[in-house]
Amino acid sequence: MQRRILYTFLALTVLLAACGRSTPTNYYLLESRLTPVSADSLPTKSLRVAPVNVPEYLDRDGIVSRVGESTQLIVAQFHSWGEPLSHGVRRVTREVLTRPMLQSGVNILPAGDESTADYVLYLDIQRLDGNFDQKAVLDVRWTLRNKFNDVLARGIVVDEEAVTGKGYDVLTAAESRLVQRMAEHLAQRLPGLTGGKQ
Repeated sequence: MQRRILYTFLALTVLLAACGRSTPTNYYLLESRLTPVSADSLPTKSLRVAPVNVPEYLDRDGIVSRVGESTQLIVAQFHSWGEPLSHGVRRVTREVLTRPMLQSGVNILPAGDESTADYVLYLDIQRLDGNFDQKAVLDVRWTLRNKFNDVLARGIVVDEEAVTGKGYDVLTAAESRLVQRMAEHLAQRLPGLTGGKQ
């Protein structure tokens, strides 16, 4: 009887030890890779990037990829975003817009500042995913409103970026380049729409 209890205890110990050694999760961030910006004073006109809307299939920790050109999705179990994807897109957009908008006389409000701004930029992500050894795709609708909530402009950015490899680091780097290019496109459009210098 004692031997059976001992064997049961040893078996449970081995099982618990095996459960304790799970595969570590890798975390990734969208990046803008921009040089630092400094300013001793800020313009009085301001623009706030509103919280970014993402579709439900992307609103998760695990990085989403596609199987070839099909509609089948893979949600990675051990490869996750280091922050919600909507936060990453918003952060990178602010980073990219800061320098050109400052030069045109408009201050980009920082993270956490939800105060009333002269202009608000809304981003609605329709798609941001990709497949290994093929491409990543970004589809976003944007809207610029003034402080009275009037629509000043609307647009669509659809872009693709080659994914040359099977690693999640390669896929997320391609997605970072897509988000950066989208923000750079907006950096060219917004100064004229906000009355700044182009």
